[in-house]
Order: sequence, then structure tokens, then C-alpha cells
Amino acid sequence: MTPESFQPGTPQTVLFARVKKHVEQRPFAPFRIVTTCGRAYDVPTVDHVGLLPISRMILVGYDTGESVDIHARHIASIEPVRRIRRKRAA
Repeated sequence: MTPESFQPGTPQTVLFARVKKHVEQRPFAPFRIVTTCGRAYDVPTVDHVGLLPISRMILVGYDTGESVDIHARHIASIEPVRRIRRKRAA
């Protein structure tokens, strides 16, 4: 990485800040990270995501044990994910 990629205001710094804002939001609202290659990764809870500020990496883990590392420069969009409400049994 070049020193310029760590400067405030670079696209990856801005996108990382947006992800961080979603992670720190209370109450937490699930969101989806869509990458520049078109893949989408849901972040269902705050426990499923980790942030590495110096390298601008976002780690998304799943209950299956799988995980993905996403560099902020590969983020195309951040979208809300609607929670599915389940009907209570009568």
C-alpha cells in the first residue's frame, strides 16, 4: 500500500468510515457490503464483523466458521438488510 492510501479523504478511508458508522450504530441494524465484483456479504450482528483501521480491512465472519476479508477499496456500496419478522404461534 502506498502512504497516500492512508490519508484522510481517500476513497478507501471514506468507505471504511461508513462501515465503521454502521458497526457503531445503536441499536445495531444489519447491513450488506456489496463489493466491486458484485458479491454481497451480509453483516447480521455486530459480533459478525471486525475492523482493522490501519489496513482499512473489514472482516466478516459467519456462524458456519467461514469468513471473508474485504479491503475498503473494493466496496461498491453499503445497504441496509431488512430483518425478517417471524409470526408468533397462537
